[in-house]
Amino acid sequence: MYLFSRRATLVGSERSTMAWAAEMCAYVDAHSSHDVSLWRADFGYPVGTVVWSARVDSLHAMNEGFAALAEDNGYHAMVEKGLDYMTTPPEDEFRQAIHGGSGDTPPPIGSVATVTTAVVAGGRYAEAAAWGVEMAQLVEEVTSLPTMFLIDSFGTFGSVTWISGAPDLATADTTGEAINTSAEYLKRLEAVGDLFVPASGQRGLLTRIA
Repeated sequence: MYLFSRRATLVGSERSTMAWAAEMCAYVDAHSSHDVSLWRADFGYPVGTVVWSARVDSLHAMNEGFAALAEDNGYHAMVEKGLDYMTTPPEDEFRQAIHGGSGDTPPPIGSVATVTTAVVAGGRYAEAAAWGVEMAQLVEEVTSLPTMFLIDSFGTFGSVTWISGAPDLATADTTGEAINTSAEYLKRLEAVGDLFVPASGQRGLLTRIA
């Protein structure tokens, strides 16, 4: 399974920008063969950041599923409307799930996702991938919540991502405390050594809004 994401930072009234982002999500969902969801970035990203995402089987499947939009006048009108809300182009991300991510249905609206990224140090790819899977499994063990470990197919070489889901913010609070006080989790963090580029780690929180 792969996860395709388009991330954009919107400027202007949140009432207008989020309404447009949700409208775009609904249009693409209705005019493609992919199940598209919209996430609002709450922490760890510039204010106004949104992410549209879809689970796909491959690059080819992604392209085939969105192919009809290429000549869809309604879609292009929506894109042109959105240009008023952007000062920089959106960024596309394509990641392969190495652990977790079974099924094609995204979490329900209101769910939250903690997204952690890092960059593997040169020559440590196999070890870092194994450590990444182990950490995802440990988070699932401690929280009883699904956690994916993914390798970024494009962008900065060696980038990896963990995505841990929760049904709501209250659960995210509880599971966050459980992780941060887990002796085994802290022990494994200390043992990471030089597997990742120093200061490359980043964490954000997203909420599904459409």
